[in-house]
Amino acid sequence: MTTITLCDYHMHTPLCGDAIGEYHEYAHYAKTRGLSEIGFTGHCPQYYLPPEKRDGHCSIIEEDLSTYIEDVAKLARKLKGTLEIRTGLEVDYVPEKEGGIPPILDFFNWDYLLLSVHFIDGWAFDDPRQVKTYDKKNVETVYKDYFNILMQGMSTGYFDVVAHFDLPKKFGHRPAQPIPGEEDALRLCKDMGLVLEVNTAGLRKPVKEMYPSLELLKKAFKLGIEVCLGSDAHRPEEVAMNFASALELLKEAGYSQLVCFRNGEKCHYPVPEGYCR
Repeated sequence: MTTITLCDYHMHTPLCGDAIGEYHEYAHYAKTRGLSEIGFTGHCPQYYLPPEKRDGHCSIIEEDLSTYIEDVAKLARKLKGTLEIRTGLEVDYVPEKEGGIPPILDFFNWDYLLLSVHFIDGWAFDDPRQVKTYDKKNVETVYKDYFNILMQGMSTGYFDVVAHFDLPKKFGHRPAQPIPGEEDALRLCKDMGLVLEVNTAGLRKPVKEMYPSLELLKKAFKLGIEVCLGSDAHRPEEVAMNFASALELLKEAGYSQLVCFRNGEKCHYPVPEGYCR
């Protein structure tokens, strides 16, 4: 095993339709960057669409779920003793469509599940092809609607981790004043025992800031919310990207521990010192 215990729990798969690279390439970068553990989190099937409209865009098609699970398992067996590999899933929450989620959750004994929200009334607000829609929207309303949906997802009890908490800022759109829903969502995160993901992908986006912001992360620490790390890698070279900066952010917010998952249960490990890869 590597000398530093450090996990990247948000990585995608070529079966998602929006990621490139092979599983072993993601693992190679993980080992090169000193990780002890990774978790693949493919985008869940499009349960929220009618069957005839499920095109696999940014998602694993239902027929490929078994392939995804077996591909990750094969890699885990091959690298056993050198890199721990978990099998997770990133699940989009869409209001009034949640009835389609349980069959996906029951399909496999997932190590952990990420909750994400990418749609507001059918608008993929984080899709670069739809960014112009922000020009027609009230930014405060976008944030309010987003956090309302996010809290609905939290309340289902289906999930382990809340991914990219303040995602609507991706393209630099920010409300003129704090949105009450942000703090409401943090409190619900604590009440539901959910882990908050510190996601470094925001540094690769126009906003140039991690999800969540340092301000929100400090509030999360005061509430006693646990955290884990994720790169949201969609290509191998993005694995653990900017983790050194994330660890500094965590320490500035007050954190000394991170969450990992063992047999579906949360465990903890210290924020490592001296990580600079």
